[in-house]
Amino acid sequence: MSAPTVLRPTYRYRLECWQDRAQRVLEIPLERRHFDRAIQATLFEGLRRGRFSTYQAPPEGIRIEPTFPGRHPSPLASGFTITVPTPDGGEHSLTFSSSYFHSKARRQLAALVVQNQLAGEGVLGYRLAAYLEEDQPRHPRLGGMLLEDDSPAIPIKDRSLRHLGTLVAWDSPVEEDLRVVIPHAVLEDAIGEARAFPEHEVGGFLLGHLCRDPETRELFLLATCHLPAEHTEATDTSVTFTPESWTRAREVIALRGEEEMFVGWVHSHPFRFCAECPMPARPECQSKILFFSSDDVFLMELTCPQPFMVGLQTAVEPRLEQALGHLPVRLYGWRQGEVTPRGFHVIPE
Repeated sequence: MSAPTVLRPTYRYRLECWQDRAQRVLEIPLERRHFDRAIQATLFEGLRRGRFSTYQAPPEGIRIEPTFPGRHPSPLASGFTITVPTPDGGEHSLTFSSSYFHSKARRQLAALVVQNQLAGEGVLGYRLAAYLEEDQPRHPRLGGMLLEDDSPAIPIKDRSLRHLGTLVAWDSPVEEDLRVVIPHAVLEDAIGEARAFPEHEVGGFLLGHLCRDPETRELFLLATCHLPAEHTEATDTSVTFTPESWTRAREVIALRGEEEMFVGWVHSHPFRFCAECPMPARPECQSKILFFSSDDVFLMELTCPQPFMVGLQTAVEPRLEQALGHLPVRLYGWRQGEVTPRGFHVIPE
């Protein structure tokens, strides 16, 4: 006897933005593209666990389902779960909290404030809501939001960690994160570019490979080159990559002939400690120089959305190296679809 068909409901998702927890000021419909980073993060986590042999989404069957905080019927969702079918006929899932949409809601609300469309100075907030799509056809065993994906596969190189030599941990990397390996010379190149232009921000690209150790089967990211970005638009508080910046970078990648790809981006902060700042500097002082602004997060969402990609922050403050115990850099990467600071490993000189 065949198993009974399971019908799962389908949903429409939206962000509902509120002022003072009472007045709804904005509704943002969510489409497939708004979940792209979560889909890639789920696929990548499955790749790290050996559920997939290639980094490429299946052509069909991906779904998004809301997670609700309680048993009482309510459209308020605490998050959502991405489920991807695996080659062996099973499924791989990963759950994300509603904070996944924090930066998007914040940008939309900030735009309303700038446009003077919000009255008063009340507290602004948002929530994720999932409403049943009653009129949408239901599919056996496939609920939530049904998706198809035609993204190209990302190459994975065979590279032995043992053959890279001694690796030195910086900023306490955790096992749950993808290992990121950066040669010391690449970091020096990035710092050198920042110090050459100490009065304004500079940007660049990290080139490298996504690798799997043939002995341990560990997946890791290897950065191989810092490439200064050309044709940027820079101020003392921002740097903008132009289409010409990306075109020139692709030309250099082709000229290098190493089959590298973009694995991250770099930008500097020209800020300094105040004269009376005690040494070594307190963490809150360090965070005034090395930090990712909301604009930095937005740029990373646009240009480096893959879960293995990173953002390298560099600084020119000479006393920062004493406080950190290493070159004045901080690495940011993806964790559960959100940008967070993270530790990494360095190949010494």
